[in-house]
Formats: sequence, C-alpha cells, structure tokens
Amino acid sequence: MNEYHLIGPFPKPEEGEYVPITFVEFKRKLVGWSPELKRSVYIENGEDSSKLKRIREVNVMIAINHLSGKVSSIELTDEERQQFDEVYNTFLKSGGQLMYTRKKVGTRMVSCFEVHSVDREATDVPEKTLLSERM
Repeated sequence: MNEYHLIGPFPKPEEGEYVPITFVEFKRKLVGWSPELKRSVYIENGEDSSKLKRIREVNVMIAINHLSGKVSSIELTDEERQQFDEVYNTFLKSGGQLMYTRKKVGTRMVSCFEVHSVDREATDVPEKTLLSERM
C-alpha cells in the first residue's frame, strides 16, 4: 500500500488513519485555484492573482510529521483551527501525542485532531533531534 499520502509535504490521511505530529506554528495565507495548473497555489506578496479562482484565506499549520521526520503543512479552515486549539489546550495540560486525521462530514473530508496517550516504554518513540535540524 502506498503511504505517500501520509508522509508527503501535505499529508492527507484517510478516515481511520492517523499521523503523529508536533505543532510548530500557524501562518495565514491567501490561496487560489489555478485552472492552468489544475491545483491550488499560494499567493505571495504582489503576485498577480487575476487568473486564479476561488481566492480565499486559510490557516496553514506547520508541523513536524513523525512518520516522515520532516516538516509538513496542513491547511485548516477557521472551524478546524478552533477544534485544533481546543485539542492543543488539552495536550498542553495532560501531555500525550498530537494526532492528525480527517473525517467525512457529509460529502467533505474535515481535518481533525486528537490527543493519544503515550506509553513511555514504547519503542516507536521518535528520536530526539533539534527542531533546527529538521527544518
């Protein structure tokens, strides 16, 4: 089974799949749909956005993906970010491991976050490295 969708720069887990993450920061970015490229593109300062459709502002979470050991980006709506903030507060109080997943709500896949308890004697604990080495 190809698991690139979990370890790439933009992880997209299916329902029931979990990606262990470490939160780094949020950025607010403009994104639009490019009919030429047939994908969403970020609009940087001063770029011409006249050829883009569905221009919107999104929350981009920068996080370390523990499956790949690399930095990943996760786009969140304001509602998804609010759900993350609630889960993150629980994580800060009780510890554990932040997990990223997606759930089907109607016809859409919605990003969700959970805190899973961590068995301190587990052997699959990520190795300790400096954040600057991972970026």
